[in-house]
Amino acid sequence: MLELEKYANNLFLIFTSQGIVVTESDLNFLLPLQTVASLNLTILGVHVDKNQLMLRAECHLSEAALSQKGIKICPVKPLLLQVTHKAQLTLMRAYHWYNWDTHSQFCGKCGAKLQSQAETTEKKCTHCQQSYFPRFSPAVMVLIQKEDKILLARSPHFQPGIYSAIAGFIDIGESAEAAAHREVKEEVGLEITDLKYFATQLWPFPDCLMIAFTAKYVSGEIKCDFNEIEDAKWFSINQLPDLPKSVSIARQLIDSACV
Repeated sequence: MLELEKYANNLFLIFTSQGIVVTESDLNFLLPLQTVASLNLTILGVHVDKNQLMLRAECHLSEAALSQKGIKICPVKPLLLQVTHKAQLTLMRAYHWYNWDTHSQFCGKCGAKLQSQAETTEKKCTHCQQSYFPRFSPAVMVLIQKEDKILLARSPHFQPGIYSAIAGFIDIGESAEAAAHREVKEEVGLEITDLKYFATQLWPFPDCLMIAFTAKYVSGEIKCDFNEIEDAKWFSINQLPDLPKSVSIARQLIDSACV
């Protein structure tokens, strides 16, 4: 059982299956020990990250009881849009750990229960000694430019009206550059050139490492792979559709083309 008093000088981030615990007044998710101790938690996982303590827990208080304490549980993704950039980075790092801890309970080699330690993200199987570390699933994103237009597409799982850049996961044995060319060809039937690195972003929903590129159009007509996307169009940079939220690398990539 975790001795909370040992971490009296730490700030706590508490994740439950419903979201993250925050203060109602200012959506602060870095909580002191006094607040944490009053929440009637069952702690399922813990990770110490510098002066912060991340908890995976069950909270046994009702919504009304939490509200009386000035506390509520907020879904993580919407919260990202309401906090500062620095807080976004902290929250995404912590949420990646939460997903990793939640979904990595047993050894993939022998099936035994994994043992975790608070001071490291490593988990070790006590039966076969296999070590496990947080998973990253690398993916590429490509923004294609054609004169004063950019190509944007929408996936069926996007919110209505939202368009974004072409994206997809890197296959085994494949470079990021090769994946970028392949995804564009498969999803919209176009050939591209002048592929240039833009930036990366860890996107912990659940564990993507996004590698973003810009590229120039070479040839081809748009032909959508309807198994992956439902529409793709050339948009003038002066007349764009609804776009992803500013917290995402997709929006940063698109905004860079409009400067």
